[in-house]
Amino acid sequence: KLITMLKKFVLLMLCALPLGLFAQEKLGHINSKEIISLMPEIPDIEKKVDALGKQWESEIMKMREEYNGKIKEFQQKQDSMPDGIKQIRMSEIQELEQRITTFQQTAYSDLQKKQQEMVNPVIEKVKKAINDVAVENNYTYIFDLSAQSIIYQSPKSNDITALVKKKLALK
Repeated sequence: KLITMLKKFVLLMLCALPLGLFAQEKLGHINSKEIISLMPEIPDIEKKVDALGKQWESEIMKMREEYNGKIKEFQQKQDSMPDGIKQIRMSEIQELEQRITTFQQTAYSDLQKKQQEMVNPVIEKVKKAINDVAVENNYTYIFDLSAQSIIYQSPKSNDITALVKKKLALK
């Protein structure tokens, strides 16, 4: 949350500075999410993630069927069960419930991890293209509108952190 506030503050400060200060600076902006969504690799990645999600969902459905079967059997036979067996069956049902919950969390985590592994090379490819375009066209900063952040910063850009610290008498 603090990072987001800082990003907004930096953007606000950049907008508030007189335009004359930027006369020698070249600024640009981009929507990286739009570009990434148009990359030819994305449909294949989506298909692979969907297929993996369906595999996980199939396993979860099997576990739920087993769970529902145990519940139904327990409800039908609980009146005639000795208390000891009833307690064991209830524990089995609770353990199965916990396994399903853990399995769902694992599935979600695995899907996110696999998707990130597949998308990372695409993101790196887009970042490289942005950097290449920025260097080729002498941009000092490129703002990413989709992330509300600076996605490219020229090595020639001016870092005024030290000057602001001095002004505020900070070390």
